[in-house]
Amino acid sequence: MSTDVAPKVSSDQHSLKLSFARVLKSEILKLRTLRSTWIMLLAMLALFVAFGALAALSTTGQISDGRNGGPQNFGLDPVTTVLAGASFAVLIMSVFGVLSGAREYGSGMIRATLAFVPRRLYVLSAKTIALMIFVIPVALIAAFGAFVLGMAVLSAAGSETVALSDPDAQRVLFGTAMNITGLSIIGLALGMAMRSMPGAIATVIGGVLIAPALLTALLPESWRPVLKFLPSNAAAPFTEVQVRADMLALVPGIIVFVAWVILSLVIAGFLLVRRDA
Repeated sequence: MSTDVAPKVSSDQHSLKLSFARVLKSEILKLRTLRSTWIMLLAMLALFVAFGALAALSTTGQISDGRNGGPQNFGLDPVTTVLAGASFAVLIMSVFGVLSGAREYGSGMIRATLAFVPRRLYVLSAKTIALMIFVIPVALIAAFGAFVLGMAVLSAAGSETVALSDPDAQRVLFGTAMNITGLSIIGLALGMAMRSMPGAIATVIGGVLIAPALLTALLPESWRPVLKFLPSNAAAPFTEVQVRADMLALVPGIIVFVAWVILSLVIAGFLLVRRDA
């Protein structure tokens, strides 16, 4: 006489189910274990703070070009002066976003990722959140670090300074971190949509960062009502102390900027779902 015995399952079936938390943990681990992640974050932090300090030193005349000239005052307010490195931070983090999105396509690892995570929007969402977890703290530290160090340099030279409690300073500091984060997400979306690091880097640098400023300078003023809706121009109300009258107001600027970020993710998500790996 024989008795059929059901095979025992050694693992808890519930623990094997796919969950977004597991996907997110995996994407965080990927970024954390890559040397390039820390190199780019530290490079952004160092350049942001260093260029702010150099701009403050130049403005107060503590460094010169060797021609015995006086202070190089470019007519900038103190906040804009000490945040002179923000452009470099935006550039580096935009490229970092592209690498976070397109790296797996270059190595072919995206096939393994999508094989283990059939819900492809989980992958995009997890990559976006993981990127934000790394970028937001460093962007805030860089912005506030540049502000504190730069203002200390200006104060030591007897130049005009702005307190951290100033509403405009707070708006620009938090807005700068928001701009850096948003453009890094757009870079990630472009990387996943284009599946090419060189192409996505060229697009995010040329199309998102350079083109708006170039078109604003070259096109007639009749185009201003349209150009102010481009990502970099939409960010002006929360990244600049003195905003031009032809730019968007603060709340509309935030809405338009966030809409660009969401639109880039929607396009990347649509292409990720519709195309083969």
